[in-house]
Amino acid sequence: MARLFIALELSEQQKKEVNTFQEKIKNYLDGVRWVKPEGLHLTLKFLGETESGRIDQIKQAMDDAVSSIKKFDIIYGKSGVFPSPHKTRIVWIGLRKGDREARELAGKVDHELSGAGFEPEKRSFKPHLTIGRVRNSLSEAAVKRYLSRESSFTTTAHTIEYATLFESRLSSRGANYSVLYKAIFPS
Repeated sequence: MARLFIALELSEQQKKEVNTFQEKIKNYLDGVRWVKPEGLHLTLKFLGETESGRIDQIKQAMDDAVSSIKKFDIIYGKSGVFPSPHKTRIVWIGLRKGDREARELAGKVDHELSGAGFEPEKRSFKPHLTIGRVRNSLSEAAVKRYLSRESSFTTTAHTIEYATLFESRLSSRGANYSVLYKAIFPS
């Protein structure tokens, strides 16, 4: 069994920009476990524990999903929290550009994998980059201060040319990700 998910990768420049932003907002949000730059990704579909024998089936579904997708640019920005400022569990960054295309791609990935016997998504897809997970509760005032002061964050653009199948291995030091496959968009 392998713990799998499909995601979009960030450019090295975007990882640096997000990491600089994380360093800045640590002043507002004490008690958050920040995602390391190498762990940043935009998840399109979480598959969870999956039999290794199904990986070829997943690759085929990914290839089918991207067959009509054209390259597109993503710019990250618009920071927020889930589920609410009152009970923050996740600190995230949304998309300033590429939202429609990411939603379309996630929908196609979900459709193709559902046809291959994987559980379809029950919730609507909200493209976001998880940048921190709350360990202890945060004060609502601190979260609202952060949201009001840091809404202008933005990264440089990066052209998305493929979707990546990752394996996630959990350890005491966090998750380690291995690339298993890249479904490349047609030119």
